Amino acid sequence: MHKITGSVLSLLFLVWFISGIVLIFEGFPHASRKERFEHLSVLSKDEFANLKVPSASWKGKVNLELCNEKPVYRVFSERKAQQVFDAETLNPVGDFSEEYAQKLASSFSGFPVKRIEVLDDFDQWVPWSYYERLLPFYKCYMDDPKHTVLYVSKKSGEIVQQTNRMNRWAARCGAIPHWIYFKNIRLQKGLWINLVLFLSAIGIIVSVSGIVVGFVRLKKGKGLTPYKKPMYKWHHITGFIFGLFVFTFILSGFFSLASVPDWMVFVSEKQNNELEWNQKLDLSKYPLVSPLEIFDALERKNGIRKICWKTIHDKPHYLVYYDDYQVPDIYYWQDGNIIPHKKYSISEIENLAKKYLGSSDFTITQQEKYDDYYSGSAMYYLPEPVYKIEVDDKSQTWLYINPASGEELKRHTKNTRLRRWLYQGLHKFNFHFLKNEAEWFRKLLLILLSIGGIAVSVTGLWLSKRWLRRTIKKTNKQFVR
Repeated sequence: MHKITGSVLSLLFLVWFISGIVLIFEGFPHASRKERFEHLSVLSKDEFANLKVPSASWKGKVNLELCNEKPVYRVFSERKAQQVFDAETLNPVGDFSEEYAQKLASSFSGFPVKRIEVLDDFDQWVPWSYYERLLPFYKCYMDDPKHTVLYVSKKSGEIVQQTNRMNRWAARCGAIPHWIYFKNIRLQKGLWINLVLFLSAIGIIVSVSGIVVGFVRLKKGKGLTPYKKPMYKWHHITGFIFGLFVFTFILSGFFSLASVPDWMVFVSEKQNNELEWNQKLDLSKYPLVSPLEIFDALERKNGIRKICWKTIHDKPHYLVYYDDYQVPDIYYWQDGNIIPHKKYSISEIENLAKKYLGSSDFTITQQEKYDDYYSGSAMYYLPEPVYKIEVDDKSQTWLYINPASGEELKRHTKNTRLRRWLYQGLHKFNFHFLKNEAEWFRKLLLILLSIGGIAVSVTGLWLSKRWLRRTIKKTNKQFVR
């Protein structure tokens, strides 16, 4: 079993470990949310003068911002998919022109556009099917030293991807082979997930059977390995030293996409209690308040880049973004007035919890700092401090509530907490004390263990080649007879 499965996957193991080292330093390229937000033009009172109230028929998240020097509403119906409406007429905005894309790309990068291609389909650097509603793209090649390429959606008029020569090559050596991010596979999400799970499952068989074989081949008094031939010897030794890490690495890779089975946490699917907290935007319940009235109620009127409509705890809310794309000023409508929202007290969150959690018992505390279960990242901001609600239900649910808005930021159950350790812990050594106190040591440890995995893979690849050659020769001889 070890020979057969190892022969199939030894080369892939080698690729995984080499590309994993690259991934420690550089992931798949993405357009920066921060840079895109900071490139938004500032709204002034003049822009608010003739704006209409958002239509009650719109479903999804609604943002007001400037686009092509005109106020627009962006309505997000699902992930990435959006419609753009003229904020003065509420008419849909037509497709954006190539001249607009050229102007946007030049303004964003600070360099002229060298040439533009129109993409009617995805390419290697936009391999996500949820962007389909934003096709076609203007692919803008910038005349800059970094060889930047910007992708502008013809439908939304937004930059959806940004790459340069360095992060493209890093992705070719890291993210693409490691995550199997090849366009034609990644676009078929079901196929991609099943392929990764299938290869990881075989990898688990390779590593477990290898550990078993390593112990079986041991002989008392013969030292660490009975083998004399160098490659056999070093595969046995490196397998002993790094085999457990290879196993945990492949196992955690499997759980990067797979859910933890209910039996592992002794909670059946039927027992999982779906607790509702956040609410979807329902503009039909909003008062007919114009954007100008919202502007007049603001305490800070300069530097507005975006306003977002939200329904929070059955009340209309307006989130106003200035220079920080992560932290807005929050206002809500009540009794005919637009009022600045104050931070929720722990007692107010406790009263909301009694409303939403029904008869379930719970405890609520204020968590001051990040820990292993609640922490932000470069891509996903999470505020500190936060209110933590521990619910005494079958799933042992934990809810993390934003004190500023009262919204749920994160949720953990017994299932997701175990998955967090099986994936983030075993695969990335993502432990709070390492991430915050010794990030350099975490990366060094990953590199050293990956080098060990490379040694196991290289020797295994050589042995697989020898074994396959012998097997083919033996088969040929039998066929000739």
